[in-house]
Amino acid sequence: MNERILVVDDTPANIRTVAAILKEKGYRLSAATNGRQALDVLGRIRPDLILLDVMMPDIDGFETCRRIKNNEAWRDIPIIFLTTRTETADIVNGFEVGALDYVAKPFNAHELLARVNTHLTVDQLRRSLAGKNAELARAHELVRHAFGRYVSEEVAESLLRAPEGLELGGEERETTILMSDLRGFTAMAARLTPHEVIEVLNLYLEAMMDVIGRYQGTIDEIIGDAILVIFGAPVSCDDHADKAVACGLAMQLAMRDVNQRLVAKGASELEMGIGVHTGRVIVGNIGSLRRTKYAAVGSNVNLAGRIESFTVGGQLLISEDTRGKVKAPLRIDKQFQVEPKGAAGSVLLFEIGAIGGSFDLSLPSRSKPLRPLALPLPIRFTTLEDSFAGRTVHEGHLTEVSDVEASVQSPLALAVLSNLKITVSETPQGNPAGDIYGKVLESVAETPGRARIWFTSISPELRTWLSALG
Repeated sequence: MNERILVVDDTPANIRTVAAILKEKGYRLSAATNGRQALDVLGRIRPDLILLDVMMPDIDGFETCRRIKNNEAWRDIPIIFLTTRTETADIVNGFEVGALDYVAKPFNAHELLARVNTHLTVDQLRRSLAGKNAELARAHELVRHAFGRYVSEEVAESLLRAPEGLELGGEERETTILMSDLRGFTAMAARLTPHEVIEVLNLYLEAMMDVIGRYQGTIDEIIGDAILVIFGAPVSCDDHADKAVACGLAMQLAMRDVNQRLVAKGASELEMGIGVHTGRVIVGNIGSLRRTKYAAVGSNVNLAGRIESFTVGGQLLISEDTRGKVKAPLRIDKQFQVEPKGAAGSVLLFEIGAIGGSFDLSLPSRSKPLRPLALPLPIRFTTLEDSFAGRTVHEGHLTEVSDVEASVQSPLALAVLSNLKITVSETPQGNPAGDIYGKVLESVAETPGRARIWFTSISPELRTWLSALG
């Protein structure tokens, strides 16, 4: 590896720990013990990624990040916060000043390496896509200033007819927001070379861009393997909710071809969750005359992301607000009452399996019959909060399994849509050891402590063993 990483932390012991982890993997390191020193280092060298502490004297991490992002020469450098401040407000603040990710202290070496590897490879993809944008720019400079390659032909034609749409500024408008995210991508990326990760992301993003363009969505952001899409802006339309739901279903259907191509390359299959929400947001061009980005901001954008976090692979969840705006007939497979963080109250979500009318899209059933195990398989599990494992470890058993689901029995009553990290040890049944990440789909009626879970990520060895049982 030739990538250089700048580590900024006011505790030398932390710098030494991080340096030892990264140098072992071949990364080149630079270090700074405060924000001002970090800015001085950036004046001499340009790292490929910055690991930035938040709690520092004089200039804290948030202000350091803000200054970096305000500098034309540095603003594209990916920044990951290393922090003990993991409250929602602090995390949102970090993203607002320009960070791409954060790792909570005390950190896990494997998690740190996985996030560093992912963001370095995604940044390589960003530079590759920037080159392709330049080719489109030669075709029409006006379109390059607006959206580059991530825009439908209808949006491009509208801007060509009305160039004032490129002016900086915003407006409040009702739109529908779609958020998609891959399941198990970070674990997969840790097993691949950077070149292979880029190939996987390219293949996946290319397929999704084609689908989004067909349904006239505007890509607000690509964050790692997540995509944020706006429907109903900048070009207004009355059926933005219909188009967003249809686009989500079409994206899930497109994953079949993506996975066939991945398997042909020797890679693992991927799953994607999608959340959709309709509401009023501020949309417009933000930035400067030299660099402009069309974006949507507001609490309803955040709620779309929260809805997506409740999904499992292959699932499309929409809010009640979106359901009320969709004019085409829908097939609703399930509904859930949830309480997303940051929301004023509970939110009713609907799992959509099909949309009729002119769209005529339908997803196949995701469930498979569960097979009872000859002997219950002992497990240890923790519940996850914001992707981090809880401290309390519970014991239980897997009693029935399929390739994608399992029935869990434990003394703990498991909340629907909660996330679990399950550890399986080798047993005389011949199963390998490994980890399973899952989401609780439903509690089994009249059976305390029994729940059905959907696998969001599973170690390849355990998946092979489960498949062999069938």
